[in-house]
Amino acid sequence: MVRRLNIEDYGLIERADVEFVGGATIFTGETGSGKTMLLGALDFALGGRAGGDVVRRGAPRTLVTLEFDADEQLRVRLAADGFGLDVGEMGTIAREMSEAGRSSVRVNGRAATAGYVREIRNAIAEIVGQHEAQQLLSPSYHLELLDRFAGAATLLLRDTVMRAHARAEASARAFAELTADDRRARERYDDACYTVREIEQARLQAGEVERLDERRGYLDNVERIASALHGAREALAAEDAGATGLLGTAGAALAGVARFDEGLREMARRASALQADAVELAADVAGALDRTDYDPAELESINARLDLLDRLQRKYGGSFEALTLTVERARQSIEEYEGRDRHLGELNAAAEAATCELHRAAAALTAARQKAAAVLGKRIVREFAEIALGSGRFEVALEPLDRITASGAERVEFLFAANAGEPARPLTRVASGGELSRVLLALVVVLAGARDAGAALVFDEIDAGIGGATATAVGARIGDLARRGQIVCVTHLAQLATWADRHYVLDKIERKRETTIVARQLEDAKEREAEIARMLSGEPHDIAVRHARALLQLARRSAG
Repeated sequence: MVRRLNIEDYGLIERADVEFVGGATIFTGETGSGKTMLLGALDFALGGRAGGDVVRRGAPRTLVTLEFDADEQLRVRLAADGFGLDVGEMGTIAREMSEAGRSSVRVNGRAATAGYVREIRNAIAEIVGQHEAQQLLSPSYHLELLDRFAGAATLLLRDTVMRAHARAEASARAFAELTADDRRARERYDDACYTVREIEQARLQAGEVERLDERRGYLDNVERIASALHGAREALAAEDAGATGLLGTAGAALAGVARFDEGLREMARRASALQADAVELAADVAGALDRTDYDPAELESINARLDLLDRLQRKYGGSFEALTLTVERARQSIEEYEGRDRHLGELNAAAEAATCELHRAAAALTAARQKAAAVLGKRIVREFAEIALGSGRFEVALEPLDRITASGAERVEFLFAANAGEPARPLTRVASGGELSRVLLALVVVLAGARDAGAALVFDEIDAGIGGATATAVGARIGDLARRGQIVCVTHLAQLATWADRHYVLDKIERKRETTIVARQLEDAKEREAEIARMLSGEPHDIAVRHARALLQLARRSAG
């Protein structure tokens, strides 16, 4: 239940402070006086989508604060979400919007988001206006209303159908993708087999290219290497001038005087060690020289092997690691293809199971909708008698679809006839504007049982297109709703305004080249009579005032 709405710099409203009562709070005013703008501010507070254009011209930002009573269910939700209230404490939503479009929201004094407020808004207030009347022209909205009327169990069934439909579609899509191009799948399999065979036959070894490159370089330069080794051997081991002999002579000379000084002894040891190293090196050089035989067949074999490795690397990747990864991927493709029949069977079984589940859930949903449709039609017809549509007919038609969708197995459409003897036809084609408003009102009344019990019901000119006795009947029905719950209503009809428990008039005032909308509460009977008279005739003259007084007295007697 909404309690208070404080508005600062919203649209043309500079300042407004509106208090709501438990029955009917009604707003009236001249055409263009800003009645709908006030409800726009309420919608803004309840998380409605908005931009910087809602800020009053010249103001840096708009601020709308809503105070509300929360029922027990909403209190539990708020507490669980970190917005808890103390016992008896009133809830608040404060939403601010800068001229640049930056929005901030606080729920019960704590930072929140507009999205969160939209989640809880229907537990506070439900706004019904001409937009909803226009939605009645869409059969998809008829489906939504029928499911809401059917209740929580049907809404749960609808969610089950939606999830089952998603699973069935996903399974069917996976199966179709796997079977869509058998020829291409076979080509990929053959390519993978060839890749594995070609690379594995090469018997690759890590570091092989580097080793072969080095060996080829040796064989290409074998003559140069042999010449160098021969020269080194001569330098080391020649009989007269070889390094080994000269080092031996030097060592012997030093050894002969080593006993006279530690330094001489050290030099003698070093000369002996150098001679030993030179002898060992000379032996190694001689061995290497003996192995320098040139083998053209070996070089040819190395070149062929390197050519093969180079071709594989250019084809599949530039390294041993890349070739190894290519083989792994090719083997995986082979395994997938060879397991394809098994996978196809699994996918087909999953698709069939999901389809069976979908059909079961859709059948249960259809049965629930058929039952609810019969009850809804009867209740709407009974409600017609209360709003000057006593001869009207209303039916809920369920038309089977060719295939089950995420919404179920049928299309729902409301059928309507305003007069006795006429066949019921689609509401979207036969209802006038006024009839749409009354059908919507009847639906709202019948669906009231499915709404949150403590939430306000807000009507934004739901009486559009009606007048006379019909307006009187609609006003009486709104008054009856107000005795059972909170009603907030913007109206242009005097017959409806007479049912107000609290009556506000919105005035548009021009001053200093600015236009401002002001909400003014009518405090006494005289003010109310004058406003009702103005609504009846445009001017509060005596006849209109007497008519207004009679309407107010009729409303009081009916309410009492």
